[in-house]
Amino acid sequence: MKEFNVKDLLDEEFQIFAGRIGSGKTEIAINVAIKMKEAGIKNTLFDMDIVKPYVRIRDLKETLIPKYHLDIVAPPDITRTLDLPIFPKFIIGKLKERGAQKILDVGGDPYGAGAIAQFREVMPEGTYNFFFVVNTRRPETSTKDEILKAMAVIQNASRMKITGIVFNTNLRWETTEETLKRGFEIVKEVSDYTKLPVVFGCVDEMHKEIAENLGIPILPLKLFVNPLPKMGV
Repeated sequence: MKEFNVKDLLDEEFQIFAGRIGSGKTEIAINVAIKMKEAGIKNTLFDMDIVKPYVRIRDLKETLIPKYHLDIVAPPDITRTLDLPIFPKFIIGKLKERGAQKILDVGGDPYGAGAIAQFREVMPEGTYNFFFVVNTRRPETSTKDEILKAMAVIQNASRMKITGIVFNTNLRWETTEETLKRGFEIVKEVSDYTKLPVVFGCVDEMHKEIAENLGIPILPLKLFVNPLPKMGV
């Protein structure tokens, strides 16, 4: 298995991750920030997901900052229970910061993806990698046509172009080599149709062996999002 090297992303200043609910985009954005930090690459992780269907970076800050020393820009804590496009006043300054990679976690529906359209002047075409994260075992991205539709929605809302695909098909602990194989066949169809590359794939770092035969670079993931709701909440 060839492990994906985050240094391969340094051709552009901005790394944008978007995807439908359950795609794993938040997990991937966090892992890219950690890998860059470990490689000595200065970076800032931006929580720009204004929709709250699940868990966002701001919900994990208490774990991520002290353990991994990440530089995180997120909406004010008061917005944790809100679905509003509220960003801190200093966000433009952080997006313009020189000498640092910017990693953005963006919502995967029209409302969420549309929230970054206001920052297009700061992130003009040719300065960003815009990745669509796909988990074919989630609703609305289980077929080629569903994936193409979801990608079109994100591009239209953000008014930015998707530049590559990240393969993240999984069933958490029930993921098998066959799960990945079938999911990759679908994603490869999308790649062939759109001419967009599958830049890398992802797998739980505890089960890297099941991704050995995919033929693409793999980013082993530390998992931070608990897929099960807390009892009694």
